[in-house]
Amino acid sequence: MTSKPETLANLVAEAVDGGDLTFAQLSDRAIDPESGYQPGANLLWKVARQKGIKLNPGLVRAIAAGLRVPPERAAAAAAYEFAGFVATGVEGGTVVHEEGADIPEASKSRAIMASWGEEELQVPYNGSTE
Repeated sequence: MTSKPETLANLVAEAVDGGDLTFAQLSDRAIDPESGYQPGANLLWKVARQKGIKLNPGLVRAIAAGLRVPPERAAAAAAYEFAGFVATGVEGGTVVHEEGADIPEASKSRAIMASWGEEELQVPYNGSTE
């Protein structure tokens, strides 16, 4: 029997309900490293209890920081909970897809990521110093 992917609600609930953290303590350390956004304890409670929230990348990164898990793990959990997509690691990155999709060796995904990498390398220099 295969297990279901984790959800953002499960990640937060397990840290608070099964750990040594309160929602206030989680809020204190849940700071998005990119924007500085910090969700409040009430919002984190709503996430854990699967109440209606407005999901955004800053919230997901803040939760990852607060839980001290990789941002990719929190993003994969959010993708599953809110869109039903699962993340599969492949060489060179992660593919997000419908649950149950056959990703045999992910050769197409690897080829697409390789072509994106080649495109990024071919961006011409525009003379800007920024």
